[in-house]
Amino acid sequence: MRRQNAVWVPPSATTFSCLCEACLELARSGGHSFLDAVRSASVRGRLPADTDVGFAHCAAGHEVVVRRVPTPLPLGRRDARQLQIV
Repeated sequence: MRRQNAVWVPPSATTFSCLCEACLELARSGGHSFLDAVRSASVRGRLPADTDVGFAHCAAGHEVVVRRVPTPLPLGRRDARQLQIV
């Protein structure tokens, strides 16, 4: 069974950059270096702000599904174990 090649972007993103998992797997199984794999697997594109799902293709033609994810809800109460960025 083939896994879906997907990337998730935040609500405000209109551009994205990711790696094609299918290309990385082919490079790994073919014994290629990690650097060569990353170079050939790089995918960049745009997703309009009003679009929740888009599609892109890597240089080898593998489809990458781009999905917009909603912003997570804030925690109901502060937890001392949370990382605080100020």
